[in-house]
Amino acid sequence: QGDRVETYRELESVLQGDDGCLTSGVVNRLIAEVSSDMRAAQGVTDDVKTAASDVLVALARSHFHFVMSELQSHLKVMGKVPDETVLLTLGKMARSYALWCIPFVGMTLLALRTMLSRVGSGRILRAICSVLEQWSKGVNTYFRNREQRPFPRNRKAQLCEDIYPVFRYVVVNWLGCEEEEDKQAVLGAVAAMMGVLLHAEQHREHAWEQLLWLLHQYQEVRDTSRVTKSLTYVLETLEGVQTPTPQGMALAISTAVHRQLSDVTNEPGRAHKAVLSRCIILQAQMCPEETVMFLHSQLNGGSEVGCVAALGLLGALAHSDAPATREKLPQVVEAVRSVCNDPSAPVRRAVLEFIRELLSSGSQSCWAWDVVGHIFNEFSRTSGRLVRAE
Repeated sequence: QGDRVETYRELESVLQGDDGCLTSGVVNRLIAEVSSDMRAAQGVTDDVKTAASDVLVALARSHFHFVMSELQSHLKVMGKVPDETVLLTLGKMARSYALWCIPFVGMTLLALRTMLSRVGSGRILRAICSVLEQWSKGVNTYFRNREQRPFPRNRKAQLCEDIYPVFRYVVVNWLGCEEEEDKQAVLGAVAAMMGVLLHAEQHREHAWEQLLWLLHQYQEVRDTSRVTKSLTYVLETLEGVQTPTPQGMALAISTAVHRQLSDVTNEPGRAHKAVLSRCIILQAQMCPEETVMFLHSQLNGGSEVGCVAALGLLGALAHSDAPATREKLPQVVEAVRSVCNDPSAPVRRAVLEFIRELLSSGSQSCWAWDVVGHIFNEFSRTSGRLVRAE
């Protein structure tokens, strides 16, 4: 088995540099051999199946239709759910060749719909979620690049219609998964499908509803970084969709993100904090007024840790290059002025970090330097009072 894995790895490396010179007979024999290992019920380890899957994906670089036809044939077997490795390979295909997969979206999702009711929890559910996530992300990639592709103009509406029935099934039947791995898989699939359906006016309301569910997952899953990653993906998708944000949605997102940054019992790591900050930056591009107002409200009315978190997010906004955010810089700076006389050491450090972000933003406005002077003046005054009190 170990030798077979190594052979497949070497073959994968060769195929990644292949210029399409293999004959159809060789390609068909290779696909048959690899496919047999991928679907073997016994006698083949998971490592061999994974290596065989990677060979197929590499072969698709030069013989895409051969490989896709093989995978589609396994999806269409009536009354049978495909092997997990076949499903995972389909997901890899969309991740590697998103635009090439677009003509196959309809038939792939139709085949998946016929088997959803036979899937419980576990590895097959997670594999199907992987397919849904990667193919939906592939559709969104197509939406961003559709002007460069020779597909019909009405393809956008049809792709949304292809995804919607699967989305509804997952929402109705899979959102209540109890296992952590299942929850994470469903989360990724739902967020990716939401990203597609936000492009369709008739389905947009249903997508917005599930964004509230996504925010609720911060309280349901152990690894909340996946929730933040999915939230970021949806917000990035919204950058390309001209649609108003429903009332209260900006507040819900701001509250959820701020709460994560203020959680002293489960403090996010540095990388997770950076992604949370990006969520606020993305939201501020759509709802700058509501975002700044919320963060301002957290400076004086909440806890010390909440104030520090809000200052960090305001610093991220000050550093942002987005035009909508830059227009709010005076309002952001005024918000920070309100905590200049706070004696708390963590708050003062957060204010200094805000100054650093403000100055590194390259702002040439006089008021930016005025607030720096004001802040240091306040620090000097309060420090003097503390010394005299001692």
